[in-house]
Amino acid sequence: MREPMSDVTVGLVVVAAGSGVRLGADRPKALVELAGRPLLRHCLDRLGAAADAVVVVGPPTALDVVRALAEDCRDARGGPVTVVAGGATRTASVAAGIAALPDVDLVAVHDAARPLVDATALSACVAAVVAGADAAAPAVPVTDTLKRVGRGAVVEATVDREPLRAVQTPQVFPRAVLAQAHAGGGEATDDLALVEAAGGRVVLVDGATRYLKVTVPSDLLMAEALLAEALEGTA
Repeated sequence: MREPMSDVTVGLVVVAAGSGVRLGADRPKALVELAGRPLLRHCLDRLGAAADAVVVVGPPTALDVVRALAEDCRDARGGPVTVVAGGATRTASVAAGIAALPDVDLVAVHDAARPLVDATALSACVAAVVAGADAAAPAVPVTDTLKRVGRGAVVEATVDREPLRAVQTPQVFPRAVLAQAHAGGGEATDDLALVEAAGGRVVLVDGATRYLKVTVPSDLLMAEALLAEALEGTA
């Protein structure tokens, strides 16, 4: 376990290079609108001001659009948002984002496809890493019954869901820890897995169902309903 940190700076990398094919969109996923605003804009509005530096890793085919959107967020964030092109894989995109960050202590990696995550989640993850964890992320309990299947989708066993969690973003790391994990050259669906593989101590904090990831059209409908519910609650 690392020694606790204090007076840290946080850099936010927003991964926004996804194509949106499964969403059936005619544009990159991060630019699909939720309640009249792109998913990426929701993320920047909710998390941008909580970070000392922000980098958006955008789709290479739409960087001008992403740069214009980022410029619109400058005043609300209290500073510029850097935009770089994504790579061929998620891991490569995250690496590009890390490389574009200035000198910060912690790196928070967030998926633009999770538009309703708020600064509370980021703060909780930062606190866990400051306390000595090598990585931290929000997560929620798995509620469905899980089956392990074999050939022909024949059920082999029922998996105990009690110790299982569905992991969300942002995922927060000391910059040196994340850089070392990426230096191993592995690929993973999230950066926690790279740190786990390197023997790091990963801590999960309480997530929320509203932090859902928009992947298919029904997810977008759910996000719209959750956003409308939240707006009604503040009226």
